Amino acid sequence: MFKKYAVICSLFFLLQITGCSNLTSLLFYPQQEYLRTPNDINLAYEQVSTLAADGTEINSWFLPAVMSSSKVDDSPIVLFLHGNAENISTHIGSVYWLPEQGVNVFLLDYRGFGHSQGAPYIPAIFEDVESSLVWLRKRFPQRKIFILGQSIGSAIATTSMALFKDEYQLSGLILDASFTGYRDIAQEVTGSHVITWLVWPFTWLLPTEWDPQEHIADISPTPILMFHSKSDPVLPYELGLELYNAAQQPKEWHVSKGGHIQTFNFEEYREILVKFLSR
Repeated sequence: MFKKYAVICSLFFLLQITGCSNLTSLLFYPQQEYLRTPNDINLAYEQVSTLAADGTEINSWFLPAVMSSSKVDDSPIVLFLHGNAENISTHIGSVYWLPEQGVNVFLLDYRGFGHSQGAPYIPAIFEDVESSLVWLRKRFPQRKIFILGQSIGSAIATTSMALFKDEYQLSGLILDASFTGYRDIAQEVTGSHVITWLVWPFTWLLPTEWDPQEHIADISPTPILMFHSKSDPVLPYELGLELYNAAQQPKEWHVSKGGHIQTFNFEEYREILVKFLSR
């Protein structure tokens, strides 16, 4: 979840001491401690270590699909990119149900999150995503791979899909609680209160090169599935819809329920996702 006043204070402080370098790091709030593992919720898993192109060691979890002995295992794979706080031990709550539906899940902890090395910032995080895709393609050369991103993970997922869809033969993109760009979110936060108006001009220093709105049109003809709740208190529904409108066909838009990244608490949206993965 975006921590509004922490973002503002950190941004102002960093502007003074660093001359505005790596401002995207302020969008991330990593937690190193795991609060649970898949074992704690009776899920089989494999701990995976990959190396990003710059040598950073990235830690992830792979949850295998639950398959009946009589079924040929050609189950799809979801690469899950979580939000900007905590780590995969808490965000697993969004995807723990997928293995029972015959779907494999690869939960990536970006650099600096959980047991992954380094510190998170853009564009280095795209190297973390690619290291996961390299591992998945070596293990499963013929399987369908989808990317699912929530919150800031939706932005990372969108740009990653545009960058890597052809090289790693990706089959689809799923976004939950998305937005147009990092600068847009910073301006939404700092422009919402008179106390933060003085900080608003500094948001123009945030780069836009890696914004999802700059890349989403390039994903076509790979299909896109998007969810956003009108009750989302963190990321405005309108920004998600604007991103959807920038995407090319084929694409689907679903108005979901609940608060921020609560879409998959509801059975009806789980069914939509599983149907999309089974194409």
